[in-house]
Amino acid sequence: MNNFNNIEIKLLNLFVVLLNERSVSNTAERLAMTQPAVSLALARLRELFHDPLLLRSGRRMTPTNRALQIEGSVRSILDAYNALTNPPAAFEPSQSTRVFVITAPEHVELRLIPTLLTKLRELAPKVQLEVKAPNPERSFELLETGEVDLRLAWLIHPNIALRSLQCFQDKMVCIAKSNHPRIRDHLTLNDFLSIPHARTLGARGNTTNRVIDETLHGLGKKISMSFQMQNFATVANAVSSTDMIAMIPQSLAVKFSGQFDLQIIDPPIRLPRIKYAAYWHERSQNDIGHQWLRQLIVKVAKESSTQS
Repeated sequence: MNNFNNIEIKLLNLFVVLLNERSVSNTAERLAMTQPAVSLALARLRELFHDPLLLRSGRRMTPTNRALQIEGSVRSILDAYNALTNPPAAFEPSQSTRVFVITAPEHVELRLIPTLLTKLRELAPKVQLEVKAPNPERSFELLETGEVDLRLAWLIHPNIALRSLQCFQDKMVCIAKSNHPRIRDHLTLNDFLSIPHARTLGARGNTTNRVIDETLHGLGKKISMSFQMQNFATVANAVSSTDMIAMIPQSLAVKFSGQFDLQIIDPPIRLPRIKYAAYWHERSQNDIGHQWLRQLIVKVAKESSTQS
């Protein structure tokens, strides 16, 4: 018969104390129990392990061979139980060798990751960070399985099962070359629709492009032509040397205006503000290391907001 279900942690702990003390009275005193209660527990242990376990020898008790054989296993069970039930050890950033994986769109990567890496090298030099491109179709699954620790994103309708912290806000602006023949610090809706747009790839999973298209659809309008490119830097470069325009976050527009010959114009349509947040699964909520990373990212995000 399998007696596993009859094993109690308190009973196993008493067994270890009995082996150490070799005395029912000493064990009772150490565990704040009565001697009859310890004797009753010893009887249960003898029945459980089919062995006397400890035999009286004068004023002391002598363990049987069976007791000595199972001592190591019992101590291992208690150690494992304590490891499971004790509060997690404090996370020491300076000593941790954890690898954190986050996903972030290019805009967020450009804005936050360089400063975040600087902080990591200063506070947690052994911690590694992997920044991956977003995978909207599998984003929840990746967080749920732990393949991704954090998702940095602008989500209009985030999954209600995810936790989140606000990182920073931005707004969409239009960029065009400074001497654009049709644009002089003002953009009409007709020009916005008819002038070719430069866009980053991945329009299906790109909240920015989707919000623009949905807003225009609500007006019964759509952009006449768009060109897809791999990153915002290429978009800004292309816009500065062609008659194309592009919609990008304002913080990037300001950054690129120092590199390329660009003008920044408000779009002729009303768009929601960009609200980037850090999202994670409930499985990571109480992870101390994860909590530390979340707080660091939010701190870096707030610093970037004051500097932009």
